[in-house]
Amino acid sequence: MRQSLLFSLIFFTNFLFAEPSRELLYKLNSSVVKVNVATKSGGHGVGSGVVVAKDHIVTNCHVIADAQGVHVTKYGQSFSPDALLADWENDLCILKFKYLQLDPVKLGNNAELKYEQEVFGKSYGGNTIKAHSSFGRVKGIHNFAGNKIIQSSAWFAMGASGGGLFNHNGELIGVTTFKTAGNSAFYYSMPVEIIKELLNNGEELSVTTQPKLPFWDAPENKQPYFMQVVGPLKQEDWKKLKTVSYAWHESQPESIEAHSNYALALFKLGDTNKSEEEFKKIVKKNPNFIQSFLYLYEIAKLKENKQDVAKYKSIVFSLDETIVIK
Repeated sequence: MRQSLLFSLIFFTNFLFAEPSRELLYKLNSSVVKVNVATKSGGHGVGSGVVVAKDHIVTNCHVIADAQGVHVTKYGQSFSPDALLADWENDLCILKFKYLQLDPVKLGNNAELKYEQEVFGKSYGGNTIKAHSSFGRVKGIHNFAGNKIIQSSAWFAMGASGGGLFNHNGELIGVTTFKTAGNSAFYYSMPVEIIKELLNNGEELSVTTQPKLPFWDAPENKQPYFMQVVGPLKQEDWKKLKTVSYAWHESQPESIEAHSNYALALFKLGDTNKSEEEFKKIVKKNPNFIQSFLYLYEIAKLKENKQDVAKYKSIVFSLDETIVIK
């Protein structure tokens, strides 16, 4: 079976990514910490955290689940929290300290977040000694329960849960939270707006409060649609993708991702004309949605429309010059 278009048409390179300045990356290092957990079963866990206000560090609730003790480390120092603010469903927990001599990051705003916007992550993914950075772009903006969950190509590994996702100005826009399994993973971050709500209205709890499961850990049929499509995509089950994405599109007609997955399913099932029609509707609504332009390029090649081939190739390059089309 033919590979997914994103692998058969293009490959990604990093050398053209406009990385933030070394000064900015170095400054943010002091605000990203390692979170260490001693579990009730006698085990030990590691995650990441970000200083988001004076004496407050955000991390993922699943990092501190089943905790008997929690402490964060930075520059050889260890700090233990004495309270917790929690949004269990969205997997964001803020640890509160008495004396935390670390500078908070600037909190951003996702109201103007755009597809293909450059972002970068900072965390202790891979249980590294120092916080490391990864770079990518916004690949999805998923509306769920009133929040904008960010899907990006800024990769992260185990230990990165609770790390920061930043815009090019070094403002925190999300917290790296979960990813799909296997190669070509999808990376998701919970938005900064939840942090702001917790800081303003969160109820203080004990650090060892028994957590509740986050939405992304629910059974597949109870997960949001943007997660339900991942399995069919990876398994190349285009009939199932068509069914799930159609239900998603009916439920959230404003969702570009729902529309895109439906159009992709049509294309893979051989309905070229209908898929072309749908992809054109998508780029009319969102001219930055690069995946649809890639498929329009492929369709133009199949139809041997040289004018459209040249047009869509030019548009793709204008949106992301790191993409090379074969």
